[in-house]
Amino acid sequence: MNQTLNSPFVSELPVLWSDMDSNGHVNNGVYQFYFDEARMQALEEEGFSLTKMREEKVGPVMFKAELSYRKPLSHPDKIRIETTFGDVTKTRGKVFQTMKRVSDGEVVCQAVFHTIFFNFNTNRPWKLPDRFIEKYS
Repeated sequence: MNQTLNSPFVSELPVLWSDMDSNGHVNNGVYQFYFDEARMQALEEEGFSLTKMREEKVGPVMFKAELSYRKPLSHPDKIRIETTFGDVTKTRGKVFQTMKRVSDGEVVCQAVFHTIFFNFNTNRPWKLPDRFIEKYS
């Protein structure tokens, strides 16, 4: 996963057979798992190590998810998810994600996740680093 200034983080994931529903395509609830994985990869690239967040007991908490389903996915598709951050304040921000089928480049789902960074020790919001706020506000 690579990012240059103002370009999205890109993750590629396989569609697993176990992700399918009785209609022969990926269950719509599974899309959020794909977005979660891509989001955590993007945060890792941005310097938010999952290991360090767990040690410090801080991390993102989603409080609103908006998903727009466009096309179905099925096994053995592969997906590419583009992730960007925006509207960042001291403790909140949005994650914008677009999921595409690798085989034809079709957009299958778009999502906006509203998040707050939380300190689980104090049960209070956690202040994001200034460099992150400046980059994505």
